[in-house]
Amino acid sequence: MESNTWKRWSFMMVNSSQHVAGQRAHLLLRSLSENDTHCIQFSYFLYSRDGHSPGDLQLYIRVNGGPRGSAVWNVSGSHGRQWHQVELAVSTFWPSEYQVTSVSAERRGYIAIDDILLLNYPCYKVPHFSRLGDVEVNAGQNATFQCVATVSVTFSRSLSLQRRNGVVVAASAIQRLSHKRLMATFQVEAERGEQDLYRCVTESNRGAAVSNFAELIVRVPPTPIAPPQLLRAGPTYLIIQLNTNSIVGDGPVIRREIEYRASQSPWSETHGVGSLTYKVWHLEPDTEYRISVLLTRPGEGGTGAPGPPLVSRTKCAGLTATEIQPRQLTLQWEPLGYNLTRCHTYSVSLCYRYSTPAGGSAGNNATVRECLSVERNQSHFTLRDLPPFRSVHVRLALENPEGKKESREVTFQTEEDIPGGVAPESLTFTPLDDMIFLKWEEPVEPNGVITQYEISYQGIESSDPGINVPGPRRTVSKLRNETYHMFSGLHPGTTYLVSVRARTSKGFGQTALTEITTNISAPVFDYEDVPAPLSESESTITVLLRPALGRGAPVSAYQVVVVEEDGSRRVRRSRRRRRELGSGSDCFPVPVSQVETQSKGAPHYYTAELPPSSLPEATPFTVGDNHTYNGYWNTPLDPSKNYLVFFQAISNFRGVNDRHRVKLHSLLADPNSDYVNANYIDVSYLLCPKQEMIYDFWRMVWQENCFSIVMITKLVEVGRMKCCKYWPEDSELYGDIKITLLKTETLAEYTVRTFAMERRGYPAKHEVCQFHFTSWPEHGVPYHATGLLAFLRRVKASTPPDAGPVVVHCSMGAGRTGCYIVLDVMLDMAECEGVVDIYNCVKTLCSRRINMIQTEEQYVFIHDAILEACLCGETAIPVIEFALTYKEMLRVDSQSNTSQLREEFQTLNSVTPHLDVEECSVSLLPRNREKNRSMDVLPPDRALAFLVTTEGVAEGNSYINAALTDSFHRPAAFVVTPHPLPGTTADFWRLVYDYGCTSVVMLNQINQSNSAWPCLQYWPEPGLQQFGPMTVELLSMMADDDVIIRLFRVQNIMRLQEGQLVVRHFQFLRWSPYRDVPDSKKAFLSLLAQVHNWQRECGEGRTIVHCLNGGGRSGTFCACTMLLEMIRHHSVVDVFYAAKTLRNSKPNMVETMEQYRFCYDLALEYLDALDCLSEIEVR
Repeated sequence: MESNTWKRWSFMMVNSSQHVAGQRAHLLLRSLSENDTHCIQFSYFLYSRDGHSPGDLQLYIRVNGGPRGSAVWNVSGSHGRQWHQVELAVSTFWPSEYQVTSVSAERRGYIAIDDILLLNYPCYKVPHFSRLGDVEVNAGQNATFQCVATVSVTFSRSLSLQRRNGVVVAASAIQRLSHKRLMATFQVEAERGEQDLYRCVTESNRGAAVSNFAELIVRVPPTPIAPPQLLRAGPTYLIIQLNTNSIVGDGPVIRREIEYRASQSPWSETHGVGSLTYKVWHLEPDTEYRISVLLTRPGEGGTGAPGPPLVSRTKCAGLTATEIQPRQLTLQWEPLGYNLTRCHTYSVSLCYRYSTPAGGSAGNNATVRECLSVERNQSHFTLRDLPPFRSVHVRLALENPEGKKESREVTFQTEEDIPGGVAPESLTFTPLDDMIFLKWEEPVEPNGVITQYEISYQGIESSDPGINVPGPRRTVSKLRNETYHMFSGLHPGTTYLVSVRARTSKGFGQTALTEITTNISAPVFDYEDVPAPLSESESTITVLLRPALGRGAPVSAYQVVVVEEDGSRRVRRSRRRRRELGSGSDCFPVPVSQVETQSKGAPHYYTAELPPSSLPEATPFTVGDNHTYNGYWNTPLDPSKNYLVFFQAISNFRGVNDRHRVKLHSLLADPNSDYVNANYIDVSYLLCPKQEMIYDFWRMVWQENCFSIVMITKLVEVGRMKCCKYWPEDSELYGDIKITLLKTETLAEYTVRTFAMERRGYPAKHEVCQFHFTSWPEHGVPYHATGLLAFLRRVKASTPPDAGPVVVHCSMGAGRTGCYIVLDVMLDMAECEGVVDIYNCVKTLCSRRINMIQTEEQYVFIHDAILEACLCGETAIPVIEFALTYKEMLRVDSQSNTSQLREEFQTLNSVTPHLDVEECSVSLLPRNREKNRSMDVLPPDRALAFLVTTEGVAEGNSYINAALTDSFHRPAAFVVTPHPLPGTTADFWRLVYDYGCTSVVMLNQINQSNSAWPCLQYWPEPGLQQFGPMTVELLSMMADDDVIIRLFRVQNIMRLQEGQLVVRHFQFLRWSPYRDVPDSKKAFLSLLAQVHNWQRECGEGRTIVHCLNGGGRSGTFCACTMLLEMIRHHSVVDVFYAAKTLRNSKPNMVETMEQYRFCYDLALEYLDALDCLSEIEVR
């Protein structure tokens, strides 16, 4: 029951005999809020007939509607059939409210309360307390509470301090302040986390008194999070910055101190610091010191533990450079005092060393060493005749009669100078008819960083009278890493003067000169269609002969060639290809007369040879006119025979027309069915199947026993049909050949299709694999060769050794096809012979099929790809060998002091593309700068995930700092981005919706960043929230120690007809701030499994991965996902390929050695788990 009035008829009467034991009756009095001490007077009655206690009567005081807490007064037992009066003094202080509650716990008998009065004067029988104040104390110290009570002269009861949980603390001292005032002192030990509420109480049979609750506030002394920062070091001092803006613990900071000691000494010193920078004096030279910062807050024990130390070393005798030139160094050091020399008799030497190429070879270095004496009172010296841009290692040597001591070496670098000349013997070139490929080597003495090469060329002589020489001089600039150039658009048969010189920041060096002559090409005709005969008779054919164009040399003769053939008379002109001198024979290279044809059975004969002067313009010529032309009889034609007439032009240098065509077995019904547009190139074929040639294509595959088909084009590119679909989705019959699709395997950069071939009349089946590379861009060449090299290795590994040639095709049967074949041949050559010869390989390829390498860009790409392949090697490890291989990779070589794993990571860094400003132009636009959390690593334009949703967006900006990256099986499977900024949260949810992302993986913690851009919560919790045009609603949430999983519904309010997107958000909790790798491999594997299972359930959704900067942590997650895909589907582990693939899209993915090793460790952990599971299944 509750009493809201203080009338005399407020009472409580309980017959406990009528209730079950343990039941309670409550009487709640009206709340007290006046700022005063209240005296509540009441009478109580406790009686039972058998003399036993009828129950307990307890008084509680509840503050501000909170819990009852502990009883402040209680009474039990049977007190006879009479009433007893008691008083309760309650000290109340605004704004708190206090409510008196009486509770009776019944047994058997009567319990009653009556005559409840609130007096307007102090109690007579019990004391009352003054206000008890809050106490603030530092952790580890004792808190002192003082309870002051106004008592009667005869008061003899003790005063106590009661904690909120009922624990009572005894007084350590009691002092009488006056004849009616007592003060009790209490000591409470305050540890970290011990904050609680305390109050003063006293209790007797006459009543009780209680004070207000006071709070014990425990403060934690502050400690810096970061070590101090070294600003400058000298031989006897270190200047530091304290770095005390971020602390652990409580402020305010009232005093700062630094504690320092030599690393090898147990003794330390402490100095007070009055500013944020401090100079630590009187240190020993060349000695390592540990410096920590101490912070103090108010109160006893307010000094926190030392912060993390700065470990730094003082300099050696203060050796510095005052002037650095390309070939000399001026050095200075502090005067040598007695504290260093330790003797009045001493000598000083300046010793230096540097490396220089030995014998002019950059591969072998020799070390130059010298020590020079220095005057004792001298503190500077100039070293002369040094090489430019070279690291010079210098140290001071001090010697006295007791011994010698040397300072630590200090390294200086001389300035750059103009470079030496490019060695003429390093110039190598390959001339073609209208191109020259030139290579050179860096100067033996670069004298700095080569920033540019300048190549000039000029035609100075030509065997073609139609070429004007000397021609104009042209200049080309090349980047520092481009030590090659392909000159194009040159004239055949022309000599060019070529010069090459290098440049550093100081200017150009000497020029290397060479003369190169282009090859002479075969003459060409300026018309495509064969002209029809002008007239015919029984023994003659009159044709129109047109002059040919000489290329590099004038035409020396024209020849009319006759070939006997069945059928009607026809006239053909041999179509020539551009070719190189001496590498083959002409169409009809052997001159044979008509008489020799009859005697030797030759297939053709020369019927005339005409001088160039006889054909200044188009002129009719009669074949069979019975005249002699330059010794060849123009024999009359036989009316009963059919002839082919050829007209060819030759120069002193004959061209090439090799034949390497694939010839099919003729069909019985079609004697002309032996043609297919394909050529033999070493062990490969080239072709471009067209709709009408599909049957011939499969005939060729069957006839040549081909197992592998390599396709390097999409069916449609830039809206144009590039290749017909020559395979079925299920099963289809092409002529007498049945093709059945058995399985399809889709990966990020290529697809593998396996077919079964059956042919009518043949009992055996033939299995064929098509390897379809889908990542070649529609223009140019791939940005990187990583995917193509992996594709090529897959083809080679899958092709049986006894299979026939590999079929290779793109859209035109040239260009891309040629690149693939050159890579295939050169990688075999590199493996077998240890060398490559790209130029001659390309030259041979082009001689067998025209335009196999179409552009300079393709030619350069081949070099880049082979360089990457040779640098990186084969990095895939079969799972069955992984444990032993990884153990060997971790072994540190005693000589090199490194491991294979570290060398592999260094190789990864060396082949990671470095982005230029032009490649990140979108991210660097002024309107997009504020959308980047950091400007250190920006996504390249080619990988950006542009936003699609523009409705409801004020600016209509489509930029967000996010990059699309491939997984092992799917292109653009991941969207990697930094943690959203306050101004990009709406863009983030647009990104989720626009790219159909069904998973968001969060690898950082909220408020992890200490920068100006904190990591804020970007989702609603709970309920629904709108971000720009997107609404995001939290549907559910579950959590454990490792991950919090939330389910969201995302909808575009501007396009409701598109429906909603269900997104699962994985917040990983086991990756501590400032750690490169997760805290637990098992927890991370569990995260990967949960994301994988959800993505498999969702189907085609992408995964957004973010950390603080969208780099190292995100890359580690993506790489580990790729590794598990490799293990599940291919039973291999290739960490290098995974990291390289990711870095091709964003160079800061998997950015540290620790993260790279973690990928290996996680793969090993996963394989161990699979082994354990297999053992359990076997049992």
